[in-house]
Order: sequence, then C-alpha cells, then structure tokens
Amino acid sequence: MRTLLLYFILSATCASAATPEILWDKYGVPHIFASDRESMFYAEGWAQAQAQGNLLLLLYGESRGRAAEYWGPSHLALDRWVQLNEVPERAKTWYDAQDPTFRKYMDAFARGINDYGKAHPDSIGAEYRVVLPVSGVDVIGHSLRAVHYMYMGSMERARREVTAHLRSQQLARTILPEIPEITPGSNTWAIGPPRSASGKSMLIINPHLAWGDTFYRYMEVHLVGPGYDLYGAPQIGFPTPIIGFNRRAGWGRTVNTIDTVDFYRLTVKGDQYEFDGKLRPFEHASKTLKIKQPDGSLTEEKLEILRSIQGPVVFNEKEVVIAMRVAGLDRPKMLEQWFRMGEAKNLEEFKTALKMMSLPMWNANYADADGHIMEVFDGLVPRRATGDVKYWAGVVPGNTSKTMWTDYLSFDELPKSLDPPSGFNQNVNEPPWFMTMPMLDMSKYPAYLSPPDVGASLFRAKRSYRLLTETSKISYQQMVANKLSTRVEIADAVLPDLLKAAGDTEAARVLAKWDRLTETTSRGAVLFKIFADKYRMEDHLRVKFDPQHPLDSAYGLADPAAAVAALNGAADECRKTYGSLDVAWGDVNRYASGNADLPGDGGSARLGVFRTIDFGRKVGNRNYATHGETFVCGIEFAEKQNAQCALSYGNFSQPGSKHLEDQLPLMVEKKLHPVWRERKEIEANLEKREKL
Repeated sequence: MRTLLLYFILSATCASAATPEILWDKYGVPHIFASDRESMFYAEGWAQAQAQGNLLLLLYGESRGRAAEYWGPSHLALDRWVQLNEVPERAKTWYDAQDPTFRKYMDAFARGINDYGKAHPDSIGAEYRVVLPVSGVDVIGHSLRAVHYMYMGSMERARREVTAHLRSQQLARTILPEIPEITPGSNTWAIGPPRSASGKSMLIINPHLAWGDTFYRYMEVHLVGPGYDLYGAPQIGFPTPIIGFNRRAGWGRTVNTIDTVDFYRLTVKGDQYEFDGKLRPFEHASKTLKIKQPDGSLTEEKLEILRSIQGPVVFNEKEVVIAMRVAGLDRPKMLEQWFRMGEAKNLEEFKTALKMMSLPMWNANYADADGHIMEVFDGLVPRRATGDVKYWAGVVPGNTSKTMWTDYLSFDELPKSLDPPSGFNQNVNEPPWFMTMPMLDMSKYPAYLSPPDVGASLFRAKRSYRLLTETSKISYQQMVANKLSTRVEIADAVLPDLLKAAGDTEAARVLAKWDRLTETTSRGAVLFKIFADKYRMEDHLRVKFDPQHPLDSAYGLADPAAAVAALNGAADECRKTYGSLDVAWGDVNRYASGNADLPGDGGSARLGVFRTIDFGRKVGNRNYATHGETFVCGIEFAEKQNAQCALSYGNFSQPGSKHLEDQLPLMVEKKLHPVWRERKEIEANLEKREKL
C-alpha cells in the first residue's frame, strides 16, 4: 500500500511539473512557464488562439489556399496566388524536412490552438472555426506563405515588376490584379560599451508594419522553458518570436535591401520555351479552387499552372510570358532558425544560428551582455553570374543559364559590422553600407548585392545618425527618449531656405514658430506635411547627400521659387480643410484601436521622423494611423537587465478585449511599459492565471 501511495504521489508531482502555466499580465502579455519545450509551444498556441483566434484562423485559411472556399469570392485572387506557387504542397514537404524534435514543437503549437478552440468554442467567431483543426503543416505553411509570398514574392511585387516591363516594351498596360501596396519597414539600434553611459550594450527593437488584422500583426509573449527565457514578438500564427531578447542577448530586425525574387521573360515556341539553345517543355498542373457563394453553396474554378525551370509562370498574355523565382524555397528550417536565435546567449551561439542560412531576408542587429554588438545584412542573396542591382530589379532574359542562379552567398560573404569603433550599429531600411560609421566599403561586395545609394531612407537615416552621435555617451533613458523623438529631420534641412524665400507671409510665420516636431500639440506640422506632399524636397536639394559626411550634407533648396509656390498651395489647402494654418498635429492625426480614438504623434519616414507613423486612413478631415510603430523595445544588458516595451495596438485582436486599446495611451504619453521577467514581478501585475 505504501509503495502504491508513493507511486500516485510521484505521478501527480510529475504531471503537475509537466503542466504549463500562463500568467497573463495587466497588458494581456502571456508569460508562459513550462517544464519542457513541447508544452511551452503548446501553451503558446493556446495563448495565441485566446488573444488572436479570429485573425490566426483567417491567416491559416488563407495560407491553405482555401480562403475563398471558407469566406467567398473576395479571397479568390489570394487563393490563386497561394495555389499557383504551390504553398500547400511545399508546406507538407517542409514539415517532413523538420528536425523530428522541432516538428513535435510545431505539432504541439497546433494542438494548443485546437484545444483552446474546443474548450472555448464561443470565443472564436463561427465563420473562422471552419479552419479548425489545424496541424503542424498549417504552422509551417503559414510562415512560408507570409515570408516568401507576402514579404517577398507578393502579388503586388509581381504586378509592379510586370507592369514596369510592359511599359518599357511599349506594350498594352495589361497587369496582374490590383491590390493595395504595403511597404514594410523598421528602425533598429545596437549601442556598444564605447558609446553607452553605463558601459553596457543596449538595443532598440522597432519594426514598422501595418496596423490592423493582417499577417503583419505582432503579439508580445514571454516564453520560459528548459534553457529558454525569451521575451519577444511573433507575427500572428508564427510559433516563434522573430524579434526579442533573453537574459543575455537579443536582436532587432529591419527589412533589408536584398533582392530575393527575380522575374524571367521566357522565349516561347508552342508549348515549349527556349533555354540555352534548346526547347524545354513546360510542366503542367491543374487545380480546382472552390468558392463559397452567398447562399452557402460552392462553385468551382479551374486553375491551370505552367512551370519553367525558373519557377511558375505568373504572367502569360499577349505573347509575354514571365516566370518568377523566389529564394529560400530549398531552406525549410526558417522557424527553427528563429528559435535558435532566441536561445543564443552569446555572440558565437547567435552566429551559429545565423549560419543555418534559412531566413531569406532581414538585417539582424544583435547586442549582448558580454558587450558585443553585431549587425548582419542577413538573408539568402542569390549568387548571380552577372549584372548589378538595376539589372536584376527588372525582368531578365529567361532563355539562358547565365541568369539562372542555384546557390546563395555564404554567411561569411554577407556585409556585417562587429563591435565597430563608432560604438553603434543602426539601420532604417537603407543599404548595408550605412549600418555604422565610417560606412562599409561596398567595393568588397558584388554589384548585385544592394543599391549603392541611401535612397528613400535618406532623412530617417540622417536622423538616426544624429540621435546616435549628438552625445558621446548615451544613457538608457536617453536612448529610449531618442527612439521616441518626433523631430522632422527634413524640416531642419530645408526650412531656413524656405523661410527666407517665402518672406513675410502667414504660412512662413506659422512655420517659423513651429517647433519642428510632430507632437500632438505641434502647430505648423500639418501645414509642413501638406507642403511636403506637394513638393518632393529630397529631389531638389541645394547640397546633395554625401555618405562620408551624412550630417553635414543633404540640405537646402535648389529651387526656392518652386518650393514657395508649393507652400502657397499647401496653405490654401490647409486653410480650406482645417480652417487655419496652425491646427494642432494631434487634432488631425489620430490613433485608434478598439474603442479608443486619441491624438497621435510621430510622422512619416520620408520626413525623417524616427517615431515613424503613417496616418493613411481618412475619416472626414482626420487621418488615422495605419502603419508604423508596432513592437518597440529598449533593452540594456546590465547586471539586472533593464527593459521596457510597448505594442502600439495592444496584445489582443479578439473583439471586445480591453487589450485592443490599453497601450494606445502609452503612445500618447510617449512611454513604454516595464518588462516583467521574474514570477514575483509578473504576479504583482497579474490579470489572470491559467494552468493547462
């Protein structure tokens, strides 16, 4: 009897130890504590389903290529794209290629989603429950679709590049279906001991992506399991944070100027195409797409697919046949690489994770508690035999193996900055040559790797440099304050010339008094933004940008008279729309989520505002934030880690949650919330406890 009793006690203890626990803090952040990694992933699946269930299942349904079957004809164009690119088939191939242990983690994440749906069926919209149950294949397939066919080989990119080619050939303007263009972006800083006031490395994580219910949406999570303690953010439906920090190290990411997608014009003869002087047959496939009708019935559409050696044909009309080739389809361990990056506790472990070479894009900006900082122009750069960036940005000939790449540059061949003398690494989506000071020597790299010029990021890059160098030593508090700066860099560059040329006009007087910020109370910023929309100052600078002297170049107006004419037009528009020229920025530009509608601050990247927000949705004469600041973190790798974060639109997307809007006031107040890592801290700020 004693032996039997001991058996039951031990069994109960083991079962309890294996039970994952979720501590939800007052901002709706799940802190997951698990005794094994499989149950850690299970609990994260449960947590994502609870906070993001409708959106998560929508995204998985889209990634199956069955969204029109579930929700109707408005989803058909996306289904065609997903099926044309064989995402469902490749998802199964990738799933089978996973390390067996990591595959179990993917299954556990899916099981957590399914079990939450079973336990709480009414908390997920009825129209989305049709996607349940999900599987590990769905988990893999969604990340594949989101990265390779939304970030990279998107419908919009194909439409844009094919249209440009048709126009260059003076052919009819026949294009792929129009869809809204989304421009992802980000900021990131890593500050090393030479520039840190505390002598400790610091890091800023700051992606800028679309707000709302899209695949770009982030969620704050804290994952604790054996050998794992990561605070970070996955995109919804991803089982691993794609940016974050553990107790010893962390990384931010930015969309880099990497070309991972190429378009090939094929020379077609009958049902064959020419390649290296010989004719090759197309591969043919046919799929049946189902479309849900308003009465609930299903109709069907046949999708005929042609494939060349380069990839699927994405345009076939008026004797123009174009195929698309996407990098990374042969590298199935993308999610595992993010997981390994999250568990890396020092520089060598982080490098080892990057050397998996399974992420096809993104700069990785790293800092750690040992005082190291490193930025890598990371991703899969096709090893091309010829050509420069401009050549590969267009449609290239598909009749020769000279344009057919099959390999990628190695990790050691990628641009990087490790512990630079400047004491910082930074990126705001500009080419890698500008990641630190002095700039990298681009002559050491292939001409096709990245553009030579700073491009559209000019004034945000200039602002970044200024914020990092205006003091010799940066404290943690100053770093966070600098990150939240709303100053308009381009205004500093051109206003002296503009005011001199404009003379004593009302518009000039308003701009002279303006604080050159986009705070909620700033007056003059609205007028300047309208002026900037009418007149592209960056294209008409009196002193051009000099990369060797970034802070002492790119200023003045080459044509003051034209700028004044644009300002006069902007003044007329501002007065007509808002009744005055000095309307407050926050009266016009707003933050909204859930039930909250608050005055907004920040401004567009083009204006050189480091607190980057695009107010792209108009309601009456107000503009609402649609893109920009999402997950923002500042970390100091001190003895006791100093970390604060915020997720602009809140940690839940489920209707009715208070976590749709509870972090918007932090944005208005220009604050981040504390990151609670210890149980004692979390429980002092606890909203709910769940044992699974």
